[in-house]
Amino acid sequence: MQVMDLGYFDEMRRLRRQLLDQYWPHVEPAVKRLLIRQRTPLTQVQIQAVGALISERFHLGKVDGAYLEMLIKRLENHVLGFQSATASDSGSVRYITIADCENMTAAQFCRIIRQLFSRFGYEGECHEEHWLELRHGVTAQSLLVYAEVQNRIIHLNDLRFLQSLKKEKNSPRGIYVTVGSFGPEVLEASSHDGVELWDGNQLGALLDRVQLPPRSILD
Repeated sequence: MQVMDLGYFDEMRRLRRQLLDQYWPHVEPAVKRLLIRQRTPLTQVQIQAVGALISERFHLGKVDGAYLEMLIKRLENHVLGFQSATASDSGSVRYITIADCENMTAAQFCRIIRQLFSRFGYEGECHEEHWLELRHGVTAQSLLVYAEVQNRIIHLNDLRFLQSLKKEKNSPRGIYVTVGSFGPEVLEASSHDGVELWDGNQLGALLDRVQLPPRSILD
């Protein structure tokens, strides 16, 4: 069996990143508009969608996912005005993960979600240990978030509280955040009355990128 020269893979990675640098400026404005509109970082699903768009539009067989995520993170830092913690500025690589969230109380999880959104410029408080009413400090955009800490399957009935609250508060945007997952009837529904869905995978990826320190559970 012939062993392929590792230099070949290095060269192919270099070429893929060079092509991504070439095409990124054509896609960056659309990603920037999305960030400005939602005022939160892209989820993993959205990042994958950007990669698929680049691959299809510019006929690239494969997009370097790690390099694309780096470009997107750099744009997020610029647009949203936050910087993820690193070992050099925090003195530790330990940060809150989705596994930590699964062992939290409802009140602790609500505080973590509040701290997460504060990184994106939102301020507000937890109510009844399950939902948050937030407002962006610059755009004054209001946002309602329901935080479900139990690792379970979320069904359509579970969304009704946030949907009703969204109408009552006349809020333009609502997000249902869970460490669990959404049932097929939720994912297949054509409309959720303006409620966005963040499951455990999306939340976990976002926590990994933002890197909240453990003390966030107390703040």
